[in-house]
Amino acid sequence: MVHARFLYVVRVSPQRPDGGEKPVGWRLVGANNRELGRGAEAFGSLAECQAAVGELREKVAGARVLMSMSDAASNWTWRVEIEGRVFAVAGRPYLRQRECQFNLNQFLAAVPVAQLAEGMPNLPRQRGALQRGPARPRSTRAESDDDGHAGRPVGVRAGAGA
Repeated sequence: MVHARFLYVVRVSPQRPDGGEKPVGWRLVGANNRELGRGAEAFGSLAECQAAVGELREKVAGARVLMSMSDAASNWTWRVEIEGRVFAVAGRPYLRQRECQFNLNQFLAAVPVAQLAEGMPNLPRQRGALQRGPARPRSTRAESDDDGHAGRPVGVRAGAGA
């Protein structure tokens, strides 16, 4: 059975100008891969990020939890503070207070039992960037099979104007 798990992610995709490591953050995702919450800050290394997750897991029972309206659109959000430091925040704003409270409860219940990722994925996901291989040439009529369809599915039209 798959449980909630902590994932470590690169927070900013471009390489830092000084040539240092990319900032690392964490997210807690549920069994359905939906984000339950995320770290409030980025860390300079994976080891620092893992240490922060460990501290959160140890001290979450004594954490201070705050819910508030986040903006003029009346969206609700939450944050978790430990010893005056913000450790975790909601992954998104919520339209209803009860939805925000439910998500917060799911997060708090998952933190102590969530699986820990061993490291980061090799390549960060970049939205909109498709990995395409070399273009395949289309078959010509001379290369097609006897019925002239070259192994492609044949669409059937029905109705008026077919």
